[in-house]
Amino acid sequence: MAGLKLWLRSDKGVFARAGNVYEWQDQSENGLHATMPVASRQPELVSGTLNGKPIVRFHGAQSLWLSAPVQPSSFTVFVVGKNNKASEQFSIILGPGGNWPNNQLRWENGHDVLFVGTSNHLQATTAKIGDTRVYHLLSARYDGETLSVYRDGNFISRHSVSTGGPWTLAQVGAWYSKEFMEGDLAELLVYDQAISDKIRTSIEDHLLDKHDIP
Repeated sequence: MAGLKLWLRSDKGVFARAGNVYEWQDQSENGLHATMPVASRQPELVSGTLNGKPIVRFHGAQSLWLSAPVQPSSFTVFVVGKNNKASEQFSIILGPGGNWPNNQLRWENGHDVLFVGTSNHLQATTAKIGDTRVYHLLSARYDGETLSVYRDGNFISRHSVSTGGPWTLAQVGAWYSKEFMEGDLAELLVYDQAISDKIRTSIEDHLLDKHDIP
């Protein structure tokens, strides 16, 4: 589909050794594969977890580097997964690494998600989506002026946001390899455009059905 820049799905293109994921291949046409050569830093592939399908599980010290950052200015993001952190601390979904700027998408705690982009002036924006510790579909759409957030296909909140450049994200599951995700991921899609509500709803319906999320 036009505008799809990154597509990671736990049921395709996942390469693991002794249960540890060393490569998660991008299913878009852009080849932004997510890799980690260090075994102790590799997330776990857990089979038969969500509607009979595998998930990729991060235990709080793992991450996967994208071969090149995804850098949308306007964007639509879909995440199927859950936060496993028991404490009310943040759990990184997409974040920075190396010399790339401090931009993040994260589960902020047991009921919020947070978007922030220090490089493009995307001010820290929090949305109350409900229980993050159960499997859910998080969707977010930004058209250059408004950030709209959805959970399981249902509208949650709308935020007026002004940015000044791309929202650059370099790795899955970590903030500069210092703060990490504790959570499961089943599917992650990033578009470099604010797709129409019709297309967004169609994708949400497909993901909800595929992963049997009520």
